Amino acid sequence: MKLRFEGAENVPSKGAFLIVVNHQSNLDPLLLHTYCSRLVFTMAKSSAFRNRFMRWIEPQVGAFPTRRYQVDPQAVRVALRFLEEGKAVGVFPEGERSWDAKLKNLRPGTVRLLLKAGVPVIPCGIVGTYEVWPRWGGMKWFRMGPGRPPVTIRYGQPLNFGKHDDRAGREAALPGATRQVEEALREGHKTRPSYGEGRASRYLLCGDAVHSRRVAGI
Repeated sequence: MKLRFEGAENVPSKGAFLIVVNHQSNLDPLLLHTYCSRLVFTMAKSSAFRNRFMRWIEPQVGAFPTRRYQVDPQAVRVALRFLEEGKAVGVFPEGERSWDAKLKNLRPGTVRLLLKAGVPVIPCGIVGTYEVWPRWGGMKWFRMGPGRPPVTIRYGQPLNFGKHDDRAGREAALPGATRQVEEALREGHKTRPSYGEGRASRYLLCGDAVHSRRVAGI
C-alpha cells in the first residue's frame, strides 16, 4: 500500500499537543501510531482491550482505553496527564468509524477536552482507508496493489483555543471550537488528485524500512 504524507512539518517536534483525526477505518489508528513523527498516545475503545493479546499490544503502541458513547473521566485524566508531561495525545472526535466515509458529528466531550487542555491542536485527515477497509466489510486487498491511489495522511495547521479551566468558559467556547475543528477535518479529508506532486508531499510504500519517527524527514 502506497502512503502519501502532506503537512508533516505541522507536527510539533517537541512539547504537548493534541492530534484530532477523522475515522473511516480500523487502519486509521495503526497508520497514526506507525507513521506520525511523534509517539502518540491515543484513546481506544475499551472493547479493544477484551482479549489478552490486545490488552498487551495496545499499551505498547500508546493506546489507552476509553468508554464510547459516554463521558469517561478516567480517560480524560490519563490524556491530561500525558499532555502535562509534554507528550502527544490523539483522539478520534467522531467517536466511531464512519459508515460512508463522510465526517460524522463531533462528540462534545472531545471538544471540551481540547478546550480544557489548552495545547495546540493538529487536525489530521486520513483519506483512502475507507476504500481499503470500510467499517461494513473486510479488507479489500485488491485496493492495495500497484497502480492504486495512495492513502493520504494530511496534517493541517495547528489550531489554538486557549486554556479554559472553568466549565462556563468551556461551554461558551464549545460551539465555535466545534466548528473550527469540523472545518479543519473536512478540509483535511477531502479527496485530491492522487498522484499530484508537490513540495509538501512525501511518499513511501507501507512496509518500507523507514522508522516511523523519521517520516517527517523523508
